[in-house]
Parts: sequence; structure tokens; C-alpha cells
Amino acid sequence: MILFGFPHCGDHSKSYLTWSRGLPARVRFQHIELSQARLSMREVSSELWKQALHETCQYVKQQLMPGEEYVFIGHCWGSLLAFEASHRLKAEGIAEPRHLFLSGCSAPHLLRPRGASNGMQGDASEIGCQPVEEYRPQFNREPLRARFSVFTGKKDEHALVDHLSEWSRYTAKICDVHVCEGDHHYWQSDSNKWLQLAQTIVEREYLM
Repeated sequence: MILFGFPHCGDHSKSYLTWSRGLPARVRFQHIELSQARLSMREVSSELWKQALHETCQYVKQQLMPGEEYVFIGHCWGSLLAFEASHRLKAEGIAEPRHLFLSGCSAPHLLRPRGASNGMQGDASEIGCQPVEEYRPQFNREPLRARFSVFTGKKDEHALVDHLSEWSRYTAKICDVHVCEGDHHYWQSDSNKWLQLAQTIVEREYLM
């Protein structure tokens, strides 16, 4: 099995380094490599987004062995990229990921451009965590058959706890919600906690 980790605003590899070295021997970790580093949620309606989506799917297909299972793990912008890549791969006839671990990202239909919802504000480091333009997901697609595990911080203004269950609209399987301490940056100080939970779920559900 392969665990693919997706880049996210402000840190496109460090969050996974220590954690990924402790994975079981039967699991290999691959970080999604993009030609444009440090992309963020503000790019979701741009040509850079389309390029990143294309590069992601090409990279996944290059890494997969025939019949090999895989899961996606992403935070913020990386969660949305993982979700859309799952649909793109499915449309191309590639087996879907078994599981999506999505952190710090609202369900697609709840994403709003910067300044368009509840007066949401953030410091300069959070500017890239909100779309510049409205993101328009395709609503005529069948739900994915991957199981979802969705994470947020208690004080994360970009992925509100009360709204996280809305991700269940996009999967035909179980959608679990997990709430961590902190705000949108909880992954910086406590990334191992949620990543280790993801590892536990993978081991329990797919490696037994």
C-alpha cells in the first residue's frame, strides 16, 4: 500500500518527514511532487490549479503498481487537491484511493472566496488558506467510494467543526470527523497526532 501525502500552504514536506519514517514495512510513503512549490488555496481557480491536478494524477499513476492499493493524506489546499485528484483518477479508469484523510478544509460546496463569509479574517500567513475566487465543484459526479476521515482544529476558521460533516455528501462510505486542539495551524505543532491516527486507521482497516 502507498500513502500519498499532499503539499499544503506554507509547508509542503516537513509535516510528513518524521512520521513517515515510522510506517510499517508493508506501507511506503510518497510525497506528491509538483513543479510549482508552495501553492495554496488561492490558486484553486487558476491555471496553476489545473497544472497541479494534472501533475498529481501523473505522479500517482507512475508510482502505482498494478492492483496496488493507496490512500491520500492532505491538509488545507492539499485536501482539496487530493479530493479532486481522486475524481480525476476515477474518470481515467484508475481504481480510487481506499481512504482520504482530509485536514483543515471545508467541504467543496462550503468553500467561499476571501472576505465573502462571516467577515472571516486571518493573519498574513493565512491569506493563502482562502480562495480568491469562488470554487465551483462539479455536482453531477457520483460520490467517491473511498472512506473519508476529516480533521480540523477547534478554532480553525477555515474548516469549522460544525460544518465538517458536510464532507459526507461526497463519499458512499463512512465519513469520520476528528477534532484536534488549536486553529488552522494545529498541524504544525501537533501533526504527528493526527498523522499517527491516520496510520492506525490504515493498519486496522487495510493491513490486518
